[in-house]
Amino acid sequence: MAKHLSKPQTKARSGARPPVKAQGLASLLEQTARAVYDRRSPQDIHPGQWSALRYFARAGRAAATVNGLARYLGVTSGPASRAIAALQRNGFLTAEPNPEDGRSQLYALTEKGKATLHDDPAHRLALAIAGLPDEAQDRLADSLELIYQHLETKET
Repeated sequence: MAKHLSKPQTKARSGARPPVKAQGLASLLEQTARAVYDRRSPQDIHPGQWSALRYFARAGRAAATVNGLARYLGVTSGPASRAIAALQRNGFLTAEPNPEDGRSQLYALTEKGKATLHDDPAHRLALAIAGLPDEAQDRLADSLELIYQHLETKET
């Protein structure tokens, strides 16, 4: 992704409506995100739980905690704890005491959790992106990076 891109120049005023074209694109992006999860898995995993499974598949041992997941998801520890509890109940995660901090647990994917990630609904999105020409992938990456930066600055 291009790191040289600047932040969007327009700042939404309080109460101002975005342009119609931007509203249409926002709706399309929202529908695309929803379409990733349109087919419920046999395990009935919710989108946030899929994100948690992906996180624990990549997280280093020291980061495999409730707080690590919370930071990754951009939420407080409450929602992260609930996602972890649901994944544990369904046999996707195991927990063990953190030897570095007796107050926390370290989480890891079970074999069932690892196998479930083979059917990750985000693979459908990745395959759709892979089907785009390289130039379109680059433009998409640049555009999504700008949108993300704009949202992260809380300017909207």
